[in-house]
Amino acid sequence: MKHLTFILGWLLLNAGIAQSQITIEQTYDHSGTYTKLQNSGDKFFIMHVGAKQCRIYNTDHTAWKTIVLNVPTNHWLYDIKYVSENLFTVDNSVCLIYIYYSYDEVGQYYTYTANVIKDDGTILLTVPGCQYVAVHTMSDNSAKLTTYSYDYSLYPYTIQTGVYSLPGHLTSFAAEEFNQKSNLYQAFPNPSQTFTTIPYDLPEDKSTGEICLSNAEGVTLHCIPVDKNSGEITIETTSYPRGIYFYYLQAERWRTTARKLVIN
Repeated sequence: MKHLTFILGWLLLNAGIAQSQITIEQTYDHSGTYTKLQNSGDKFFIMHVGAKQCRIYNTDHTAWKTIVLNVPTNHWLYDIKYVSENLFTVDNSVCLIYIYYSYDEVGQYYTYTANVIKDDGTILLTVPGCQYVAVHTMSDNSAKLTTYSYDYSLYPYTIQTGVYSLPGHLTSFAAEEFNQKSNLYQAFPNPSQTFTTIPYDLPEDKSTGEICLSNAEGVTLHCIPVDKNSGEITIETTSYPRGIYFYYLQAERWRTTARKLVIN
């Protein structure tokens, strides 16, 4: 009887171990993340740069919807944000923001454009010069869109912030995704050739910190002290080999998630 009890205990223990293991579900050849659609539920989407598409999958990784992105010739897809329902419209259509860029070989500067579109390709908003965006939930549950546009053909470059009222509101996934990175913003220009500027906000209880740059292998290369007085730093990138890097903001035991920086 003791022997049988031992065998049953061993089987239950190993079953528990098997269930608690981390297992890979799927791999994708392009960058992707989850979103929660108000009516259609949880989805996973990827940015297919070559095909100029946003491909959306169900949670079992079966294909659900493909949205074609109108990226002009000699321009390249840069980012996809806020794949959502009833945020940019109230007709239950799937909408998103995508950003693309071009490079001026003569002037050696980047130009960005952001489009808000429906899944049928209808353009709801075009913001010239816009490199990054953010959607904010207000205290009354309404939503605002802020856009940040840069003119890198000028020196010093100019920046323009646009504020838009949206007809819908954020669902939890999209709100959490933004809040997780809300202290560290998109570097510009990105990709970078000679320099890049990184905007940041330190938490209220932190007066100093540092922004660190790491390579694709996760090795920290350089950390720059920052404080509450500035709000942005500029990094010279000419000394770094061409490739993909990551940067993050940290202070004492606190740290943001990392963002990607491409150096050309």
